[in-house]
Amino acid sequence: MQRSDFLSWLEQHPDTIHGDPHSLCDRCEQEVTSHATEDAWLEAKRLIDERRELWEGSWGFHASEAFVARELCHTLARQLRANEPHVEDGDEERLVGAAVVEQLEPEAREQLKCWVHDLAESVEHRAWREIVRFTDRRAKSLEREGRISDDLTWEATHSYAESAAKVADILSHDYEARAHRK
Repeated sequence: MQRSDFLSWLEQHPDTIHGDPHSLCDRCEQEVTSHATEDAWLEAKRLIDERRELWEGSWGFHASEAFVARELCHTLARQLRANEPHVEDGDEERLVGAAVVEQLEPEAREQLKCWVHDLAESVEHRAWREIVRFTDRRAKSLEREGRISDDLTWEATHSYAESAAKVADILSHDYEARAHRK
């Protein structure tokens, strides 16, 4: 369902809304965009935290952090692309908030759920594509920022797993920051 369909329905059923339909739709779009985007970044954070736990304490051959970051970010981006989350049925009211839902009568709430679910799916899909792109490109930016080393000496390198955990920790913090960015 599109915004125009929901607005049209509200205009045809004015007794089902307490307030201005256009203002309500604007608020819905803001809330859904904010929450669905946050949900996507937090899901990516959860996935990377799971991977980090696997690497922590593991061993492996020494490798430069830059090599590990390039390989890891590319692999994670592919895995994220294949594991895109979807909006759960019943999440619609959480996505728009109680203040919005309270402005509608039960019949209008059902229409709202249809629109919000479709809107949230679209927003989350766009956010997930951004997460995949960000992850795939993050290794290069980590090198430019000087947060990882490309030094190949024995003293400067760590085990693959240790470097992978470090990169995963950086990604986890990146995802967290983007989840709460307004």
